[in-house]
Amino acid sequence: MNMKKILQIVFIGIICWYTYIEYTKFKKNSLFNVTEVNIKVKDLDLIDDLAMSIQDLKGKNILEIDKKKMENKILEDVRVKDVVIKTQMPDILLFDIKEKKPFVYIEYKGNIYISDEFGKIYGYMKESQKYNMPLFRIDHEKEIKEFIAVMEKIDFKDEISQIYKISNGIVVTTNTGLKIITNIDVENRKYEVVKKLYDQVRPQNKRDKKIEYIDLRFEDYIIKRKEGDQK
Repeated sequence: MNMKKILQIVFIGIICWYTYIEYTKFKKNSLFNVTEVNIKVKDLDLIDDLAMSIQDLKGKNILEIDKKKMENKILEDVRVKDVVIKTQMPDILLFDIKEKKPFVYIEYKGNIYISDEFGKIYGYMKESQKYNMPLFRIDHEKEIKEFIAVMEKIDFKDEISQIYKISNGIVVTTNTGLKIITNIDVENRKYEVVKKLYDQVRPQNKRDKKIEYIDLRFEDYIIKRKEGDQK
């Protein structure tokens, strides 16, 4: 290797080293320290602790933040469905967080929780805004998925107030107080008949209720009328 070639390599090395040193200084410039963190989320109260930890990024160098790693860490939170992190140079971080959609309340061991549509508990009712959705009163966690399976068979889901278990069945209570007694193995066709019956006897309020319950657990439908109703 001749001297000219050696000098070229040395020169390129010096340029690369100088560029690296200057880039390192550039990265550490306070211009790139995070001054603002914006979090877009539907229910901030539900993830308030997570939001506080995200705000701790203020003061850190925006060029040294691994967004992908941070997204994966946030997705480990059971309350989060999806997250996208963007940078607005030179010093602003943008978080777009989609939390899991609340599906039902769960009353379990003295507390009331929030569950998603898959039966996964991810928060307390007291930590979130109030939602108009059914309450499952359970003794065992496996009952959540059982109750969801029952509720999915019912067309008038919006009118269900609570579901709970009795010794030999499952009780579905509507907002007007009508009870449907069923089981996990009751066929869909029976719920189709219940929908027609419910449309006929649906009261405007609990005082107008004419039927106490409809029992689907047996071959024949058992309908218990309210005391004193002769119709």
